[in-house]
Amino acid sequence: MGLIYIAFMLVAGGGLAFFVMTATAIARRESEARENKVPQRDTVAASLLFHVLTSGGMSPDEALRQVRRGSGIAAPVTRGIDVASWAESFARGSNDKQRHDLLETAVQLVASHSPIPLRQYAALLDLSFGLGFHTDALAKLRARYGFDYIDHAKSARPREADRAGGGAPLFERSKQDREELLRILGISGSPSRQELSAAYRKLAAQHHPDRYHGAPTEAQTDAASRFIEITRAYEELVRRYSD
Repeated sequence: MGLIYIAFMLVAGGGLAFFVMTATAIARRESEARENKVPQRDTVAASLLFHVLTSGGMSPDEALRQVRRGSGIAAPVTRGIDVASWAESFARGSNDKQRHDLLETAVQLVASHSPIPLRQYAALLDLSFGLGFHTDALAKLRARYGFDYIDHAKSARPREADRAGGGAPLFERSKQDREELLRILGISGSPSRQELSAAYRKLAAQHHPDRYHGAPTEAQTDAASRFIEITRAYEELVRRYSD
């Protein structure tokens, strides 16, 4: 009788183990299938668009709805990302059209809320650079969709505090000579386009609105003014390279 009981327990235990292994395998296959339905590139793209929208003050729930409605991407999003590095990740697994489409989608999403905060425009610049574009690509889209930016610090400073003229929008054609524009970027001589980009990105990182978000008004004012100045100078120099 004891042997029969032991045999029964072994059979029952083996059956239970088989059931557990089978259920685990099925769950794993279902999980893999769900992951395959949502490519990693879609998750990166959705997260980038989500960040661009929330950087303009949009609530996370509304930003998620806008991303799904405006891009058709239903992938989950990751919050608190670094736009530049995530955009570089997207670019590595995408072709030129996919990179351009993502930037254009981001512009379309923010254009309907024009004018946008400077911090959101900075997020667009980060996205454009991370995808491998220069600011002229973003400037062209800005002109096509007709959106403008607002400087969150502008109302707190006198007009002369904006070194480039106060109320002028980003990417306005500059009348400054080439040497003055180069001086603003801290370089001289005959730099290549790549050297211009490196100089701009170094300065932009120092004065990026995200670094001063929540800082005293005076610090935000100075950083915003400098960020606008170097961005205008860089875009004008890049435009002259293209002419």
